[in-house]
Amino acid sequence: MSKVVSLAQAAALAEGVPRVALGGWSFSRRPLAVALHWAAHGARFDELVVLTGGVETDLLLAAGVPRRVRSFYLGMEALGLGPGLKGECSVVEETETSLMLGLNAAVEHASFLPLALRHAQALVRLRPDLARVRCPYSGDEQLAIPPLPIDVVYVHAWRADARGNAVSPGQKGADRLLALAARHTVVLCEELVDDASAGGAAAELTEPIVSHVVHAPRGAAPGACLPLYEADWPALLDYAALEREAVAGWARARLEDAR
Repeated sequence: MSKVVSLAQAAALAEGVPRVALGGWSFSRRPLAVALHWAAHGARFDELVVLTGGVETDLLLAAGVPRRVRSFYLGMEALGLGPGLKGECSVVEETETSLMLGLNAAVEHASFLPLALRHAQALVRLRPDLARVRCPYSGDEQLAIPPLPIDVVYVHAWRADARGNAVSPGQKGADRLLALAARHTVVLCEELVDDASAGGAAAELTEPIVSHVVHAPRGAAPGACLPLYEADWPALLDYAALEREAVAGWARARLEDAR
């Protein structure tokens, strides 16, 4: 049974939901096609979850798409801050450990997972909302990291088939963990093929956990999707120099160029 839908249909799944996540890592395999669609069309949802927030997160903040963002890193690395992060934005700061524990708690349907307090001194200062518990065995004080369920996650893959199996070479990020923690998983892919595992390639995301597939060639640009293309650094520099008010127009222009 085919799970292939249009970009617009997939993007609409996020409208008004509590929590949306984006996969990928740094400038690699970020689902920019859907981020551009939201920015260009004025979509809104409550919270965006990203491990490392880059250009896709910056443009969504500039366009006012999420009410807040949750991450352990925001920025465009050597390119500095883009127009979204230069303005006001609501951020829930996590550590890499607390974010992973929250996602794993959601996967395991646990009420919380513990984080040793001695490893979380900075997090305690940033997040006084996190409850504390005592280990029943050692008596050590711990932070209780609550589950972080995702309503819809969008990931970008090199190849996928219509059933929902997806293959991505190189850095996988936390795409599979995000998909397991999500109610719906959307795979955007460069190549839509008959069988994503043909030739012996192992599918990182498989049909039982994938809800929809979108054929989106160059859907990670101006970021990278190796081995097909590298990041377009001049385009990323152009974006970083934009004024916040120009971001929605920039997104619309890129969507038009992609047609």
